[in-house]
Formats: sequence, structure tokens, C-alpha cells
Amino acid sequence: MIEAVEIEATLQSMADGHQARQMLRFFKTAPGQYGEGDIFIGLRNPQVRMVVREAWKETPLAEAVKLVRSPLHEVRLCGLLIMVEQYLRALRRKDAEEMAVIFDTYTALHPYINNWDLVDLSAIKIVGNHEVMNPDVVLMDDWIRPDGHTMWQQRIAMVSTWMLTRNGRTGKCLDRAEYLLSSPHDLLHKAAGWMLREVWKMGYREEIRGFLDVNVTRMPSVMLSYACEQMTEDERHVWQSRRKAR
Repeated sequence: MIEAVEIEATLQSMADGHQARQMLRFFKTAPGQYGEGDIFIGLRNPQVRMVVREAWKETPLAEAVKLVRSPLHEVRLCGLLIMVEQYLRALRRKDAEEMAVIFDTYTALHPYINNWDLVDLSAIKIVGNHEVMNPDVVLMDDWIRPDGHTMWQQRIAMVSTWMLTRNGRTGKCLDRAEYLLSSPHDLLHKAAGWMLREVWKMGYREEIRGFLDVNVTRMPSVMLSYACEQMTEDERHVWQSRRKAR
């Protein structure tokens, strides 16, 4: 068994103060910014993943939870990526009970999944796969709503549709993106636009055209820009012109 304290010590041994200072700016940790107060030790994702590869098989879920509760960003990321690997193992084994335990544990930890990289690197594979395997799970349909939910809960609900789209269930993406049209958060506009672009890339182009036809005049510019990124220049111009004409 590998304990959380051992994993954190390994991560701390690779700390890079200069890189940490750059990450503080990149992840917007100043007062009033979305990552306010987060603490970095200066590790790049490949370094964290190297530790995950060595540790995940021997790390109990309870120890991964301790990592996710850390005040250190990269330690939280490490714990989440361990949970991802353990969920994917359970998925390969078709172990529905273990998958449910990891999903429930992950969603209970949402206060600590509080920056866009932490969300994006974990939600798609844990929440997205869980929704594919369990169509009756509707927690994310609740989380996408702004009332009583954080921006990070909403982003988890939005980016998890990536996996649903790849399994032919595009409706969830369109429905959840609609909830974010009036959000004040740029990070949610980007997430929704990204997921709409994925629907387009998977070939569901009429679905996206239908969504835009109804909603383009209400779409934040960055959401529309992301959603149209894979279109021809002429079609992008048409939708952008319709938005500007509102």
C-alpha cells in the first residue's frame, strides 16, 4: 500500500519555485480571480502523471481522497488522476459497484476540484463514463443549474458531455450548453463552446446548426467562437454576423 504522505513527499521533492510563480499567474490566483488563494509547487502535468503511473495501483481510494483534499494544486491533481485510473480499471472490469463508489467519492469532493485543469483532466473520464454507463444518473443535470452550484460544478457537468457525445447522446450537451448562455463566467462559456465543437466534430452538424439557429443571438462571443471553430470560414461568418445583428 502507498500512503498519501509518501506520494506528497515525492511530489514535493520535485518542487520548482520559479515554475510555481509562473503557474500562480497562469491559473489566475490573485484576489478576485477564479483561482484565488490556490497554492502551487511548480510541477508540470507530465511530472504529476509520472508519479500517478507509479502509484495508482497500490494507492487505496481513501489515500487518493487525502491527496484531493490537499491545499496544494498539484497534489490535488495527482489524487484526481489516481481516481481516474482506478475508475477506468473498474470500467474495464465492468465492476459497477466500484465505479459507483468512485463516482460518488469524486462528486463529494467537488469543493476541492476547483480549477479548470482539475475539472477537465478528471470529469470527462469519471463523470462522463459514468453517465454513459448509467443513463439514469441525473446528478449533472442538476449541477448545470446555477442555483446553489459553483462554477466548477457547472463546468464538471458541461465537460462530462464529451463522453456522452462520443456515444451518440448529443442532447445532454445541447441542453446543458443552453443553461450557460446567460452565465457571467467566461470559463463556462469556453467549456460550453468546446463541447458544442465536439458535437460538430463528431458529425452532428445539423444538431449544432439547430442549436445556433435558436440561440446564436444570446450566445457569448467566446462560446460561439469555440463552437464554430471547425466550420468553414463562410459558415463561421454567417453565424457571427447573425450574433452581431442582435
